Amino acid sequence: MDLLTVPFMRNVMLAGVLVALGLAPLSVYVVLRRIVFVGAAVAEISSAGVALAILFNLEPFPVALILTILTFLGFSRAADNPRLPLEALIGMLYAGGSAAAVLLIAKSPRGEGDILNVLFGNILTVPLPLLWMMVIAFGVVAAIQYLAAKEFLIVAYDPDMARALGIRVELWNTLFYVALGGSLRAAFVLATVIGVVATVVGIAGSYWLDLPTGPTIVGILAVLFGLSYLWAATRRA
Repeated sequence: MDLLTVPFMRNVMLAGVLVALGLAPLSVYVVLRRIVFVGAAVAEISSAGVALAILFNLEPFPVALILTILTFLGFSRAADNPRLPLEALIGMLYAGGSAAAVLLIAKSPRGEGDILNVLFGNILTVPLPLLWMMVIAFGVVAAIQYLAAKEFLIVAYDPDMARALGIRVELWNTLFYVALGGSLRAAFVLATVIGVVATVVGIAGSYWLDLPTGPTIVGILAVLFGLSYLWAATRRA
């Protein structure tokens, strides 16, 4: 517990837990829809927003958030087009966002090292004002998931049935993509628990072992994924 006596490590721990609580439940819907790589596309669009903010000397977080929301409002409409494969759309967003970020960085007058630190982020440098913005953002995301849980599930499992039941699939798809980030209820609980545990253990482990924090968290998640896969395979056998 000595790491919690360090002020910036308390911010790191809070930020990590907020991300886990806010995004872990959304990961269940992502898997159900088979759009796992949409997370990479979100990251690249957000990076382009940060680069745009840096170019015009603006606050990165609001610009990245607004650009990401606007982009995925359009994405949700295009995703309903049966002639356009969803994988192709996600790939386009990923490549386009990455290219935009690089081009905007190339025109920025700030130093490359400073830009990369802001662009790709560093959980060890999370300031207190950003924590409050995260609380608000993830609070909104959690409210959307709670209020629209039934619609999200039906639209994810069977959009045709959802339309037959009178559910506005396009509207709920839009809300889902904007929020994006035993039983199915257990899956949501387990995803949240795994996200929080991996985050806390990863941050603590990186602190004690002097390792990069982000990759440590991801590495623990990868190990947990492998163990869960082996466990499921053993049960099927």
